[in-house]
Amino acid sequence: MAKHQETARLMEQEAVAHQTYRMLLHSPTIAGEARPGQFMMLQVRDGNDPLLRRPFSFHRILSEAGAVEILYRVVGRGTWLMSRMEPGAALGLIGPLGNGFDLPASEDGPVFLVAGGIGIAPIEELAARLLEAADGSPGGSIHLFYGARTAAELLGANRVSRPGLRIHWSTDDGSRGLRGNVIQCIERVVAEDDIRPARVYGCGPLAMQVRLALWALRRGVEAQLSLESLMACGFGACLGCALPAPNPDDPTSDRYLHVCKDGPIFPAGSIQWEKIRQQQIAPPIFRCI
Repeated sequence: MAKHQETARLMEQEAVAHQTYRMLLHSPTIAGEARPGQFMMLQVRDGNDPLLRRPFSFHRILSEAGAVEILYRVVGRGTWLMSRMEPGAALGLIGPLGNGFDLPASEDGPVFLVAGGIGIAPIEELAARLLEAADGSPGGSIHLFYGARTAAELLGANRVSRPGLRIHWSTDDGSRGLRGNVIQCIERVVAEDDIRPARVYGCGPLAMQVRLALWALRRGVEAQLSLESLMACGFGACLGCALPAPNPDDPTSDRYLHVCKDGPIFPAGSIQWEKIRQQQIAPPIFRCI
């Protein structure tokens, strides 16, 4: 799929949670080709402050309106500048980039969507597509496991609730839903409802992704994970978003995949999660691809 460079117009901006904003951008070319799970690189403003573009996954893809939504949290100067923009502002975009989620050909069992914090960003469009495809089919159910450190960091129920979507909330401090993380929430629901997912989709902090991938692999459940990474270019030039991966030709040697070019969506079995955990890599700031 071709990538495009486009000047987008900011249509709407609003705060939707603690230090978290939704931005609606008129970008008809990119909106017409984007898929759930893909991302774009956004130029905050002209000049070299900030110098690099920022990567953002598509929160919603409104093809008929020629618009895309992104969800972002203020974590540095670039996102702070974004939060101060008013409707009518122009932003340079490059996209759509990366691969996207593979949607099932048919609904053959329960689907788990797992979002940690700002990881809800790409899960929202994916949920909409899965529910549209299901269209009331009795073949399975769609569960959203959505957690954060505290309730203030979660989007409200009015923003994520949809007919046919079962939401399971969790927070580290117990201020909403289960007191604990999303993996603990999954384990409780699986045990109480005696349910096994046909597939799992996830996005969130790296520590969550490691645990989710290992959870799925141990149970033989298909899982696709949207991974986060620091990146400067978005299409494989800087090689700054490398992750260790199994080498099918030589199990004793390492090889690396790159989040921007090979992802950001990866099957659970395509990454060396144990090596990442052993190296104790700090969670990077890619919102969430």
